[in-house]
Amino acid sequence: MALGGGWLGFGYWQQQPRFVQALTTARGQQISATLPDASALQLDTATRLDVAYYRDRREARLARGQALFQVTPDAARPFHVFAGPMRITVVGTRFSVRHTQDGPSPGQVSVVVEEGHVRVARIREDTTAQRGFAAGEPDSVDLVAGQAAVADAQGRIGTVTRTSAATAAAWRRGRLVLDDTPLAAAVAEFERYGDTGIVITNPAVAALRLNGSFDLQQVGVFKRALPQALPVRLRALPDGRTEVVAAP
Repeated sequence: MALGGGWLGFGYWQQQPRFVQALTTARGQQISATLPDASALQLDTATRLDVAYYRDRREARLARGQALFQVTPDAARPFHVFAGPMRITVVGTRFSVRHTQDGPSPGQVSVVVEEGHVRVARIREDTTAQRGFAAGEPDSVDLVAGQAAVADAQGRIGTVTRTSAATAAAWRRGRLVLDDTPLAAAVAEFERYGDTGIVITNPAVAALRLNGSFDLQQVGVFKRALPQALPVRLRALPDGRTEVVAAP
């Protein structure tokens, strides 16, 4: 009994974190942080990230928002990022993870790798059949530098795509890059950083597709660009907001 109790006590001790930290950003705020092993983080607007270091692993749980991870290599303690239904595992690399309920990709988990190699895997809490996954759907994908993948809210992993370094770093430079993005989703992304005062009530206008690169702090420039890029016009509302309507 004494030996059994000692073993259980040792196992409990092994599972206790040696370091914990909760990081949050307010709407429109971005922060940088350095962890005890010199791994570096950059958090985007409206982000909540909880970090815990154990004796055999390092974990970060992205409750919401977007973060860049530059992980110091440590083969004995892999680094796991949990976001929605997904787990991203690395030893040492530079990558970003996004998990939001608003903006262009609500509910999705997107991973973009800038350096190194990561594995993106679905957390299997129950069987594939129970969750309605088709036979042969991948449970995980490996990504290397210049690659990206998106998983939906249920953990279905989409096709691996290529991404440029400039696009991957856009949010850290305060820019929003739109590539055939619905107007409503573009406005929702701006709203993550601050009040835009933009109103869209017409579903057809909301669905119009937009391309371009915009400064996230210059929503006025974005609004003025809309009639030049899309068949819309701006209408001032009595409450000071601006409605985007279809051009006559």
